[in-house]
Amino acid sequence: MIRIEGLRERPAGGFILQIDRLQLKPGLTLLVGVNGAGKTTLLELLATVNLPHKGEILYQEKSAQSDLPLVRSQIGYVPSEIELYENMTPYKLLLYLSELKGVFDSERTGELLRDFRLETYSHTKIKRLSGGVQRRVTLAQSLLAAPRFLFLDEPLNGMDTGERKLAIAYLNRYAEGRTVIAAVHELSEWEEAADHVLWLDQGKVRFYGGRTSWLADLPCPLWEGELTREQFDLCPEAGLIEFRETSGGIYVKLVGENPPFPGLKACKPTFGEAYFIRKYQP
Repeated sequence: MIRIEGLRERPAGGFILQIDRLQLKPGLTLLVGVNGAGKTTLLELLATVNLPHKGEILYQEKSAQSDLPLVRSQIGYVPSEIELYENMTPYKLLLYLSELKGVFDSERTGELLRDFRLETYSHTKIKRLSGGVQRRVTLAQSLLAAPRFLFLDEPLNGMDTGERKLAIAYLNRYAEGRTVIAAVHELSEWEEAADHVLWLDQGKVRFYGGRTSWLADLPCPLWEGELTREQFDLCPEAGLIEFRETSGGIYVKLVGENPPFPGLKACKPTFGEAYFIRKYQP
């Protein structure tokens, strides 16, 4: 469990990250918000890359200000931009970082190479690997010490579909009994794995809760159905989530207090659609 109290931080962008009180529960939390909302700033504070100028972050009631070595020993972190030792191989890099982290167990390195399907590349120089494989190496290194707290900034960047599914499935399992927070853009692919959602907007918490709450109590309903071309041309653009041509017209999903055309029916939103609805401004 992580507890944030009275946090005030002004990053280079100029806005203030302001969190009066927030208790982050164990499990996999998706951190969402537009670019510049404060996601990276919060993750850097949680990962102790930076320490808060005002306020306190407690990890199992331990403070980074007073117990920094202990807190850091329990943290794993993956930033959005990665820099690896390109002339090393994944195997040598993980062994090297293991020693830096005080993990003298070569079996842990082998386990992570297997878990992230890196055995084929274990003796290939990192500079020769694709962006997706390098990203898997970065995820693996963050897990070397089996951290209790894991913070990930866009962890799936550069990965293909198969790699993304592999990473999400692993993180879903790993989050049991631990606190994993991942800043993401594509919410829908995480829908089956997420336990909680944390939405930041202009440096403030707009929502924090479980997956059921995220999909419930939305400000507007979501409607779906088939429209004629003439009706589609009259659709309010701001509320349009999805559209595609069909044999009989155009299928749409749109947000609104009431269905703008007869025949549209209310439907259950996905994780990503719930985010759109929460941001919707008619």
